[in-house]
Amino acid sequence: MKTFFGRVLAVIVGIGLFCMLLFILFSGIVALVGGSSKPQISSGTVLKIDFDVPMRESAMEEETSIFNIEPQTTEYFMDILHAIEKAKDDPKIEGISIEMDMVNDPGTAQLNVLRRALVDFKQSGKFIYAYGNRISQTQYFLATVADSIFHNPLGNLELKGLSSEVLFFKNLGEKYGIEYQIIRHGDYKSAVEPFMRSDLSEENREQLQIMVNQMWDSMVSEIAAARNLSPQQINQVADSLAAFTAQGALSNGLVDALVHESQYHDVLKARLGIDADKDLKYASITDYSSTHLKKTSGDKVAVLYAYGGIMPGDSYTGIQSETYKEEIRKLAQDDKVKAVVLRVNSGGGDANTSEEILYELKKLREKKPVVVSFGDVAASGGYYIAMANDGLIAEPYTITGSIGVLGMIPNFKGLANNIGVTWDKVETNANSVYYSPFNGLKPGAEVMMRNQVEGIYNVFIQHVAEGRNMPLARVDSLGGGRIYTGIEAKRNGLVDDIGYLADAIKLAAQKAEITNYNVKSYPIRPSNMELLLKSMNLSQEVKNQILTSGSPEILKMYMRIDQLTKMNGVQALWPYDFQVK
Repeated sequence: MKTFFGRVLAVIVGIGLFCMLLFILFSGIVALVGGSSKPQISSGTVLKIDFDVPMRESAMEEETSIFNIEPQTTEYFMDILHAIEKAKDDPKIEGISIEMDMVNDPGTAQLNVLRRALVDFKQSGKFIYAYGNRISQTQYFLATVADSIFHNPLGNLELKGLSSEVLFFKNLGEKYGIEYQIIRHGDYKSAVEPFMRSDLSEENREQLQIMVNQMWDSMVSEIAAARNLSPQQINQVADSLAAFTAQGALSNGLVDALVHESQYHDVLKARLGIDADKDLKYASITDYSSTHLKKTSGDKVAVLYAYGGIMPGDSYTGIQSETYKEEIRKLAQDDKVKAVVLRVNSGGGDANTSEEILYELKKLREKKPVVVSFGDVAASGGYYIAMANDGLIAEPYTITGSIGVLGMIPNFKGLANNIGVTWDKVETNANSVYYSPFNGLKPGAEVMMRNQVEGIYNVFIQHVAEGRNMPLARVDSLGGGRIYTGIEAKRNGLVDDIGYLADAIKLAAQKAEITNYNVKSYPIRPSNMELLLKSMNLSQEVKNQILTSGSPEILKMYMRIDQLTKMNGVQALWPYDFQVK
């Protein structure tokens, strides 16, 4: 009987595996057949820009997770700009439709560049219309470039002004017995304020207020000009939230008409001279971009995307030391790469890693030009790694500077005492336990850490002085952890010019003395499946089989088996892999 059931089970497992293999084979064939054809763009097409999927600068912005193994649907920002540029002179593209519903807002830097690209598109004489249901403030700013803005009759428009809100945890720590020993250089180095204060310091309030005021004044100026209103009128609407109702947005001149989506489509048809019963010819920005792929051979300008926190490591989450050092060395050795643009979108992180990356960039710069482009944020360590360059370009409202250093050590002694936890120790030397989470830093260790913070700060300002050709005392006066907008940074000599990534790429090509080149993004990030496999203890043969299958389900199945084999003892475990879809 046991043999019989064993054979039955073997047959069932075999049939299951056979069906799975058939499914994988069929999926692979479909993917190959489907992926080989490009979307066809015909005459009378409207290019649609919506925010249904995230708009990213590079694959480095993607997150690695067991819950996110499948390839992500993403629109890459440079592809979007390239598509808009091509559409300007493409006779098949009649105009652009911007469609909004308060999802996946682009960043501030992306927003300004995208708006400039659309303004340039209008020079062709082609139309831009916009339609929104729930319109975010940033999406509305972009939509004001349109010839006409249409709004859903029951929609809302979020025009309210800008703010910067900070959470503080000092009182929480005091309540539960958690203290923080904080060492910092600079009154404006505000990253640790939430743990040492219950409100904004005057220095931090000042710099944040300046930042939001400058950004808002610029947005208001452009909105007012586009809508033939005064800045005062825009501010009155924002203060009273008058645009939150569709009728309020219409009566205050922020939109041109209230219509439902199907009525908006009729407006587009009328603009194109299409009968009402005919279908619109839409092309998404992603599909259209795929029909205008740039060449990949010949001389290259490499764009090295430095996105996220700076930290030690060899993976692709943030700016990890080993990953970026190796990538920079490869770029130095690649003869086809004639120049490099370092694109920074980082608020900093580990000081040692910042120093390592800067060293490699200095070595790279000995072989080929390096131009730096700042995105939304390039502050502290993000500014540090930019000090090896042949040109430094910030966007108008990049948040940069924050030239300062800090250290923060938690002490859980009070919390431990409150719940009845005690501890004791033996040690061979005076500082064998120089730090304990239950006793904080010893006095000697605190002095050591303070000296370390001051030493790193001095190295930081020395790099800035050399990189910006500026007296050390001047750098120190601009430092202290203070943040600046790109415009302020230019005024104070912390950057060379105000511009965008495309400007940095052009400058890099000029420095390399090349005119015929293509642009390629680095690092080349492995897929999420490859990254997860890397972290698992698998033989190379098994890894290759899973990757060749192309099936996330196989990887999930293996990870589930791997998890079960590592369990020890009695388990209270539900025997189903339950999913809600």
